[in-house]
Amino acid sequence: MTKHKAAATTKATGRQPSLGRRILQMSFRTHLLISALLRVVLICYGHIHDSRSPVPYTDIDYKVVTDGARQVLAGGSPFSRHTYRYSPIMAYIQTLNILLHPAWGKLVYATFDLLIAVLIYRLVHMEIKSQYQKTVQHLLSKFNRPRESDQSLDALDEKSHPENLARASACFWLYNPLTAVISTRGSGDCFSSFFVILTIYLLMRSEHKESKSLWLIFCAGLAHGLVIHLRLYPLLFSLGYYLALSTRLTRTPLDFLWQILRPNTQQLCLVVGTILSLVALTWTFYLMYGWEYIYEAYLYHFVRKDPRHNFSVQFLMQYLGSTADTSVLVKFLVMAPQLLLVLYLSLSLGQFRQTLPFCIFTVAFVIVTYNSVVTSQYFIWYLAILPLCLNNFKRLSWGKCFSLLGWWLLAQALWLLPAYLLEFRTWNTLYWIGVQGAIFFATNGYILEQLLSHYGFTQFKISYRKLL
Repeated sequence: MTKHKAAATTKATGRQPSLGRRILQMSFRTHLLISALLRVVLICYGHIHDSRSPVPYTDIDYKVVTDGARQVLAGGSPFSRHTYRYSPIMAYIQTLNILLHPAWGKLVYATFDLLIAVLIYRLVHMEIKSQYQKTVQHLLSKFNRPRESDQSLDALDEKSHPENLARASACFWLYNPLTAVISTRGSGDCFSSFFVILTIYLLMRSEHKESKSLWLIFCAGLAHGLVIHLRLYPLLFSLGYYLALSTRLTRTPLDFLWQILRPNTQQLCLVVGTILSLVALTWTFYLMYGWEYIYEAYLYHFVRKDPRHNFSVQFLMQYLGSTADTSVLVKFLVMAPQLLLVLYLSLSLGQFRQTLPFCIFTVAFVIVTYNSVVTSQYFIWYLAILPLCLNNFKRLSWGKCFSLLGWWLLAQALWLLPAYLLEFRTWNTLYWIGVQGAIFFATNGYILEQLLSHYGFTQFKISYRKLL
């Protein structure tokens, strides 16, 4: 809502709006500035905390990447640092940790954290406005009235206004304490998540810019190839992106096979952009660092065994079998449910561009829930996409929303208790952690089921008097 509308509301009601309402009425730029200051404060706090507390605020991965950057500056390979298993790009970014200040990388990741909010704001605003205009066009056609190309938004109620919905969606990300803390701890997940959101944004925008649609889709492919290079998990988003660009619905396996064998021009642009970006980056770093890069950055993640305690339902199985070789059949059986769910969700939700954000969110949620290793920063993978879908959960009551959030937080708290006792009190709580991991897995399954059942298309309350 603008300042003029806020003043008009105050004049009409005779009372000042509440503090919460005034906060929501602030411009998006103001929220962005406040969020930037909060992240700077957290970075400064982390620097002080690390110098005084034995339990570090800074993420261990941040220190590993900084050591890799030190190797790069010395003329070597970042993979010379033990446990460095990231893209060399991350080490290049953090070279200024050594040259300028140790917090440089945190500033970069916090900046991309804010840029995610900018993309969320723009994408939600664009989609809500487009859906509103289509609704208006449909209503006016019933009254046999011509539709103006710049149809006014005055007929739309305040709660459904694109500006308000876009700002609320961005604030959901900006003021999320989990995302703010993880980026300022030095996790690079916000960096990779930015390119996931950018890919979705470019694909959605291509529908509104017909003259530039192929270029936008090609750029989306470039961004998608880059993020696959950074992290492997976005590879599973590819089917959803591909199907969203199809002009034919997939109803049978034969239809699906036909789409793969006979892609349209838009799908070809996406595939070419993705392959070009991914191959160029992979080949460049292979020439620089050889087979060691291929193994550490890619292949290691397929043979990885991590018996350290984490949220994954597979933790206890990995811990008990950490000294034994796992057969290919066992690995396939473990991965099969995840892959089947990804295939089902991509086919169900990925065929319509309007449901593409929700498709990618559900796929990311499944990837994290079923992953062999799950830590707090992995939650960013789907939390970054969730704000794009918030407006489609109007069938979900506020009470139900808080209930689902409470179950999610409670399941984490129940896991954190035995994890704390193991880590800091040296109690043998491994089996307890395994049980709590199973409870957390079941809780996530219930949450996903509820979100799927309450998802719906955007609805508007329109004043016919203002419209006509």
